[in-house]
Amino acid sequence: MRGEFAQKVKERRVDQGSLAIYWLSQAGFVFKSSDNKIVYVDPYFSDVVERAFGFKRMMPCPIAAEEVEADLIICTHEHLDHMDTDALPVIAKKTRAQFAGPVECVKEFKKMDIPESRCHLLDEGKRSVVAGISVQGVYADHGELAPDAIGVALDFKGVKVYHTGDTAFRPEEFGPAIKFQPDVLIPCINGRYGNMDATEAARLAAMANPRTVIASHFWMFVEHNGDPGRFLEACSQLAPGVQALVMKPGEEFLFSKSQKGGIT
Repeated sequence: MRGEFAQKVKERRVDQGSLAIYWLSQAGFVFKSSDNKIVYVDPYFSDVVERAFGFKRMMPCPIAAEEVEADLIICTHEHLDHMDTDALPVIAKKTRAQFAGPVECVKEFKKMDIPESRCHLLDEGKRSVVAGISVQGVYADHGELAPDAIGVALDFKGVKVYHTGDTAFRPEEFGPAIKFQPDVLIPCINGRYGNMDATEAARLAAMANPRTVIASHFWMFVEHNGDPGRFLEACSQLAPGVQALVMKPGEEFLFSKSQKGGIT
């Protein structure tokens, strides 16, 4: 399964106006663009969280760190299930990937001996082009758990993705991310540790009105909770014009601006 997934991402060719999207589990996603750029956001590969905090992972990652090929790795904050300190040094040594995140993540990248030239600071409201990818930090409220946490707004040759990272539901603060007019919204739904729950994620989908909304951040740890069934129900009620998806680890969703995307 792992080797097959790595090969699938490598060989996937994406048409202009489309984007291949893969869920790794937890908040981790992989994006393959029409210009063959590969971007990982918040990938969690290892068991470092269990070692550090005793939270046992309940679903495997479909790819090992040693198999990763990437142009850019983005971490929305420094928590270990979003910034895997066991896996990222392996990826840094094996690839030429660039690494981006808020200030605490950049500090940790440097502790992993990732060269400073490959570490990029993302701030709320700041747009950057890293490894040829347009990325902007947007508001997230993860409280005192991670004061500098951000969401990210990514533009893949006109296909726009808003990944919320870990955040509470703060509709009055989500304006810039909504103004970005994402085609794809990826909200956390677990409802613990200050995060949005399934219904709040659906409310955000109604506000942002993307073409597609994909559930994130559930079922990795029993302590984290998450109700993807309720998410789908809430989206059908609150955002009926939005395609709502729950993916399985390693599954591909091919988003197209010209037609309805499909899971393969």
